[in-house]
Amino acid sequence: MVTTVRKMLMIAVCTLLIFSGAGAQQTDEPTLPSADASAESEQLVRVVTLNTAQANNDFTRNVKIMQERRRAIVNLIALLEKEDDENDKYNIEAEIQDLKIALDDDHKLMAEAYRYSLNRRYVRSIEKATVYIQLTDEETSASREEYARKGIPAPKSLKSNMLSVCTLNNAETAQAFQQDVAKIRAQRDMAIQMKTAVDAAKSPEDKQFAKGRLDQVLLQITALNKAMSRTYGFSISRDYVLQIDKSALYIWALPSEITVASEVN
Repeated sequence: MVTTVRKMLMIAVCTLLIFSGAGAQQTDEPTLPSADASAESEQLVRVVTLNTAQANNDFTRNVKIMQERRRAIVNLIALLEKEDDENDKYNIEAEIQDLKIALDDDHKLMAEAYRYSLNRRYVRSIEKATVYIQLTDEETSASREEYARKGIPAPKSLKSNMLSVCTLNNAETAQAFQQDVAKIRAQRDMAIQMKTAVDAAKSPEDKQFAKGRLDQVLLQITALNKAMSRTYGFSISRDYVLQIDKSALYIWALPSEITVASEVN
């Protein structure tokens, strides 16, 4: 029953998202929630699972392209409002129309492939990932020599000057990694602010006070960095790439939408 309802929801959401694309030419109005829908609480429903690194890379790239096109449309509309020359206005309008058509096509393809739309709220949960650190040319050469000495084939990632340092095997460890990275980045931002405060201090007393706060933050960063190194096998000061190997896409949906989806079948 759960599988059937999920299948119905995916079909219904796919149809809904096709009609909700930016700039879409709607021929039919999608089914709307009931009048008291505002009283309903949205639920997260899984609509698609991306099971390979390639599928996740494709999804990430496609979403980025859509976001860039939408930003370009917004920027062109702002430019159009300031433009007085009729010829320039005509050219801008034509460019906007071309981008809207392209974005509409993107929405349809993304809805069919992933049940995704920029106009719906989604949560992407990473269920498995690999962390790579970026190596210098010298480090890459040294790694190749080390693998050769051990008689082990060098990993393909070395072709891109990258080396795998850890695998995040489930959603919990992936989420913990993201939280740890966010925490240390927040501390770095705070350190930058503290350094600005030190430089801007007017008196020795103010400078000393700001310096004390900066030292505290730097100590916290050092402690967090050591913990990251122990847990994940690399220093967060290194450039790294998080390769998503498996993820799930969830849509925020009203109970009425789920009900309608199950009744459609």
